[in-house]
Amino acid sequence: MEVVNLLKFLNSVHDLYALEYARCDRELVNFLDIMTEDEYFTRTIDLGIVYIHQKTLDQYTIIDGLSRIVSLSLLLHAICECYKKTTSQNAKAIKTIRSKYLFSNKTKLKLHLPEKEASVYEKIINGERLSGREKTSQMFVLLHNFWTQIKEEKLQASNIFKMLQKINVTLVDCDDVSKRDLYYTLNKDKREIDQIILIDNFLKENGVLDIWNEIKESYTVEKNDMTLFLRDFFLTKFNYKKFKQDRLYESFVNYFETMMQYISEDTIMKNLKRSAMLYFNILNVNVKNDDIRKAFINIKRHAGEDTFPYILTVYEDFYTGNISENTFIEILNTIDEYLINRQNSGKNIDFNELVQYLNALISYK
Repeated sequence: MEVVNLLKFLNSVHDLYALEYARCDRELVNFLDIMTEDEYFTRTIDLGIVYIHQKTLDQYTIIDGLSRIVSLSLLLHAICECYKKTTSQNAKAIKTIRSKYLFSNKTKLKLHLPEKEASVYEKIINGERLSGREKTSQMFVLLHNFWTQIKEEKLQASNIFKMLQKINVTLVDCDDVSKRDLYYTLNKDKREIDQIILIDNFLKENGVLDIWNEIKESYTVEKNDMTLFLRDFFLTKFNYKKFKQDRLYESFVNYFETMMQYISEDTIMKNLKRSAMLYFNILNVNVKNDDIRKAFINIKRHAGEDTFPYILTVYEDFYTGNISENTFIEILNTIDEYLINRQNSGKNIDFNELVQYLNALISYK
């Protein structure tokens, strides 16, 4: 653990790598708002902890703190743009800023962002034209705010650097911990964390990413459908009364590592793929049997989405031959009768009582 000036840290490194599942286009930091609160630039500003992993002497992976690094880089670029083509002294200063803080060499940027955000960042720093959509990104919005504030408040570059020398962070090198798990722990209460990308990385590490990608491809029309499937899948596997969608990655890892005690990674994923296919059929009424299709349509028509986890369970039993087609259809029609009664009564009739009856029916059959 070491307290360092953020600007000096950026100068000392050759390459800064972001985690492939990290996002930096939200919660960016307006350094100018923070710094100009102190009129005389005397107050030291503590921006908290930045978690890193030191790969080599001057190469680091940022585990948490990426938004602060990106924000500082954008401010430095804004300074260069605002004072471009003014004086020879400023031209020299701009060259120093770019070589010390933004580039590792003449063409290579110091900061390596995840693929989705790298394009916008690289275009900004290299002065390339952005599309209209790219200009709506938070990185460009913050950059524009920096330009406006520097010009409207007539801030001098020397004063900005004087302020930047007062901004410190606490660096914590995390060499012996899982980067992904630490990132998740630090960010799991933030809405914007992408649970699916975290699962991608976990399965890539376990060598079964290809099967997972096949599952995801079947849900490409609506990404949210993939989340719905996982939610309802885990509701049945863990007997959750209420599933926490912001804990999707956590539930997935828990399930995967539990199942690995009994079956191989490939078998886990093949079983998951089968369940995903069946759930897709439920969502999209994608079945050839007229009676099953009609039952699925009626269940959806009667707002039966909360019964999907149980339907998935019995659908799997039908698919694997544990119950007959007639029993499966009878179960679906019984569920639909329950839904009609629930709608007509206007009361939230407990589905668990029906589940007990249906399970008894399956056992009898």
